[in-house]
Amino acid sequence: MFRKRSTKSDLQTEYTCSIRFLDDSEPIQLSFKKDTIGQWLFDRVCEKLNLVEKDYFGLRFVDSEKQRHWLDPLKTVYKQMKGVNPMVLCFRVKFYPEDPMKLHEEITRYYLFLQLRRDLHHGRLLCSPSDAIVMAADIIQSEVGDYEPEEHPPGYIAEFKMLPKQTPKMEEQMHEIHKTMKGQVPADAEADFLKKAAAMETYGVDPHQVKDQRGDQLYLGVTYQGIMTFRGSRRTQLFKWNQIRRIAYEGKMFIVHVNISEDEDTPPKKRKKEKKQQPIGYKCSTVAACKYLWRCAVEQQLFFTLSTSLNAPKIRSGGSLLSRGSKFRFSGRCQMEAYSASENIKRSEPNFPRTNSLPSVVRKHHSHDPNESKTSTLNMSVMSEPLPEARRPYNVYLARNRGEEAAIDVPQLNSTILDEGPTKIAPIAVPEEVMIQDKAKNVSSTPIIKINGSVPMNTSGLDTSADISYNPNQTREDDDDDEDEAKPNLDEQIQKLEEHYEKVMIEQNSTSSPATTTTTPNVKPVVKAPPKSKCAACVKVTAKLFFYSLMFAILLLAVTFFICFYTKYQHPLLTEARKQLVFLEPVKHTIDKTIDAVVKKFK
Repeated sequence: MFRKRSTKSDLQTEYTCSIRFLDDSEPIQLSFKKDTIGQWLFDRVCEKLNLVEKDYFGLRFVDSEKQRHWLDPLKTVYKQMKGVNPMVLCFRVKFYPEDPMKLHEEITRYYLFLQLRRDLHHGRLLCSPSDAIVMAADIIQSEVGDYEPEEHPPGYIAEFKMLPKQTPKMEEQMHEIHKTMKGQVPADAEADFLKKAAAMETYGVDPHQVKDQRGDQLYLGVTYQGIMTFRGSRRTQLFKWNQIRRIAYEGKMFIVHVNISEDEDTPPKKRKKEKKQQPIGYKCSTVAACKYLWRCAVEQQLFFTLSTSLNAPKIRSGGSLLSRGSKFRFSGRCQMEAYSASENIKRSEPNFPRTNSLPSVVRKHHSHDPNESKTSTLNMSVMSEPLPEARRPYNVYLARNRGEEAAIDVPQLNSTILDEGPTKIAPIAVPEEVMIQDKAKNVSSTPIIKINGSVPMNTSGLDTSADISYNPNQTREDDDDDEDEAKPNLDEQIQKLEEHYEKVMIEQNSTSSPATTTTTPNVKPVVKAPPKSKCAACVKVTAKLFFYSLMFAILLLAVTFFICFYTKYQHPLLTEARKQLVFLEPVKHTIDKTIDAVVKKFK
């Protein structure tokens, strides 16, 4: 009733957002209106990229509270990104397919390759040193083609930054493997990379930092297999989708209801009757982070387990006395439908450019290969323009002392199921995966590569003694999507200037009179308390409390009025109330007349 109605001029107002891509090419600007939904914006991006198999991708952004979100295709872009300035979205892989080679088009596999390349560089795709070296050699072969001594001088691999902790010894081994790959076109090298990546335990994992009941830090990831937990570099638990009956959240607590394995001594007949569920909980850092994890988990589960999206259930969780909770409605196709749609693609393979991350290194073309045009020809794609010197792709740093990127994304779950989950302290869960984010600008520390229990390969002669221990405490949040680092406000800047000025004055006073023997007492700078920031959550809760209290009071008055004037109940309290409310008789007569008039009108 009190909401401001949107006028035509408001609906016609255009807003502009920037879209970043997986290869870190120049972002594009797209305009949208107040009533534009997320699906329209995502479709425009896929058209720019000439992408048809778009079910596995999405647009992600970071809100003003530094919380990541996937753009909901069913809601308006303006409502989701309200308060985000500048409006920046990143095109990323949202669902990692179970088998990458089932993707029909090469361009789709190339975008998945770019995402996994980022994951390897930022530490999300954990692997042994031998696997990392072989996969890095695949990247080099895809990037520059066959090794040629005259075109690739010594140390050319050092210009490529592909691993979180890349050493000269590892680069020598990459160089030796690259020599043996002669004749492989980029598509073949990328296919080898995808097959190796898909065989790893951390394939498709976007870790979330959580705590167990004891307060120990661990990481939770979601993939096509289920929900994993990691502590350090070791996967401690895997809850497969067929074991998970329900996914919910309450406040900061993320809860997974898992089927308990029955005792082997229990007779089979009894086992069926005694099907039990055990809630296992993880505490997130904030309510927003918990809600985001819940949405991601539910969506991931539905995508990988549903046979058709027509049967997608509506899911609700997180409700309480003062809150309606969160609803989730699955949109788009599930994985089985996406596979079927891929088989029905009739168009010929589109030509597309592979971004050259190092302008100084030229790709060696394979003139003998019939598919050369498919792998090297450029067309009018977003990435067809040469990259400016200042915007090289994520995986290459010409200056080694620059800040490196870190990354973190979020998995999604699928469940048959959720309504409000119980508020319950869950037993300690076993961790399974590590989280890092996509890219953090102006960060000096480097993520450390982590060991992954991947399928062993024949990597004789490779150095496996490199230090690849993973320390979760060094994992960093992804600031990739929010453009710049958070800048201090004006009050904080003034406070820092005052402190600096006081320190300078103290130093000048101490050095200006060296001959004097009297010592001045140490002057401590006055540190002002930081300005108190308004708690948006408290304001929101207070507003809800006021609204619900007002509605309850109005309802109570209406019920009291009806009982006193429209019922014949006899009670001392009601009799006394009727005496005290005699002055409301005119109101009763007015209501009666209005009701009679309405009834006559309809008759």
